[in-house]
Amino acid sequence: MRKLAYSLSLLLTLTAACAEAQRARPVFDPETKDGLLIQHIQQESDPTERLRFMEQFVVQYPSHPAAAWVYDQLQPIYYSLKEWDQAIHIGTLRLAIEPENLEAGKIALRSAEAKQDPDLIAKWADRVWRVATGVAAKGGAAAADAHETVGYAEFCMFSAAEHTADLRTRAELLQSLETRDPEGPYTRKLPVEYFEIYRQLGPETKAVEMAEKVLQTDDSNIDAIMFLAQIHFHKDGPKEREKVIALTAKAINVLENKPRPESESEGDWEKKKAQALGTAYYIGGVSSSQSGNFKGADTMLRAALPSLKDPAMEAAALYHLGLANYRLADKGGPARSMEALKFMRRCAAIRSPYQEQAARNVESIKSEYNLK
Repeated sequence: MRKLAYSLSLLLTLTAACAEAQRARPVFDPETKDGLLIQHIQQESDPTERLRFMEQFVVQYPSHPAAAWVYDQLQPIYYSLKEWDQAIHIGTLRLAIEPENLEAGKIALRSAEAKQDPDLIAKWADRVWRVATGVAAKGGAAAADAHETVGYAEFCMFSAAEHTADLRTRAELLQSLETRDPEGPYTRKLPVEYFEIYRQLGPETKAVEMAEKVLQTDDSNIDAIMFLAQIHFHKDGPKEREKVIALTAKAINVLENKPRPESESEGDWEKKKAQALGTAYYIGGVSSSQSGNFKGADTMLRAALPSLKDPAMEAAALYHLGLANYRLADKGGPARSMEALKFMRRCAAIRSPYQEQAARNVESIKSEYNLK
């Protein structure tokens, strides 16, 4: 208890000195009730009693000319005592009296951060940003602090967005940040954030737009590369296949050479890497087969096959492997035709849209190359 009293005493002394440096002590009449309270605040040596007098004063005389002087001392005290809600409340009152009071806004925002409440952080980051930009625009002695506070508010907005679970709310916070400072340091990170949001929420066109924007500044972003590759894979046409082949080749190169990101554990990265490589080899191989690049299809689909757990994907890979080896049989000799037969047989054994055609192909290959 003695330690707590000492800490509070020191805190009250420091905040009083700070308040006096910024604002003159109020003139009072000790013969009045309000004047008597101000006298107690100024003269009381016991820290607990002095805090009680300040709290009593702002409750009884919230509109008193000396209220701002008391608030100047109360808010940092509440913050230091970790009474976050009270610090925020007093910050609101200080700003009502002085709309450009940067210190009041900053303490309230720091209190919101301490509460780890994304909504509250976003609310106060917005308010502090508005106050700080207004002060900065006027220039003068407070401009430097105001510019620094703008950066702090933007950091808090970005942090609040990252910690907001609701994706729509997160998008709104990020858009608000982007509107405020289109060229700011956090704005450059927004394409990645938007990509993750639109990939889950849609629309697909926005996700594609953001993925392409991500790759303009980070051409090794594997999530964006694979997303675009799969988007084009599910479209038809020669140009779409060319894009899939180019994107999957890039993805494979990145995955085989890129070091593990610091944000991911060794186990998570290896799992993600294996899954992405399997997908890249699969869609790249199927697209190569559809484009007539049978040698490339054979190489990629053989690499993909061990990782394919879905029967439909396995059947498609086997069918295109059979087709690729059949097309390559003229140059590859008997081994290629035997490989084509092997893959078609395996495909014919799996219930899928390829099953019937694979069974017919088995008979055709056996007849053409005199195989059993």
